[in-house]
Amino acid sequence: MANRSRLARAAALGLALLIGGAGKAPAQTSGVVLHTSTEQIPLKAYAELHRSGVMQLTSGSAKDIPVIQDFRFVRCALTGWLPGRALVASEEFFRSERAERRILPIATRQIGVTATEVRIADFESAQKIAELMRAVGVPEGSDDAYFFFTLTGDGMTRYYPFKFKRPAP
Repeated sequence: MANRSRLARAAALGLALLIGGAGKAPAQTSGVVLHTSTEQIPLKAYAELHRSGVMQLTSGSAKDIPVIQDFRFVRCALTGWLPGRALVASEEFFRSERAERRILPIATRQIGVTATEVRIADFESAQKIAELMRAVGVPEGSDDAYFFFTLTGDGMTRYYPFKFKRPAP
């Protein structure tokens, strides 16, 4: 009986070491990560739309807003938060409720229990990005357009901003 118990413990320990030795799968360290063709950028800053209709950064600062060359998708893994929509606006959106903005559709794909991958087709084309910048009143040659990805949860909406670098002429 004692031998059987020792044998069972040894087998359990061996199995634990075997499983543990396989290593852990890489985990997403941030709740919201923007993926480009070359990098993965955690989105740290987010804004909220106040009752007055003016957007204000509530987490992070302007230096935490990434500027990217291209866009592939956003991966979200925040329990209780669901992807909402995409939005484009000029810098005026942070000062006036009358600022021009465009709301865009998104496509989502569940990739885990809490993780979702979000594709925004309008952000994948340089021509469409330039069109959207013009539509919200951003002058040619200016980088004052903000692109937002939203998450909604518990009656609140977080707007995660990022910017695109304009291609050199």
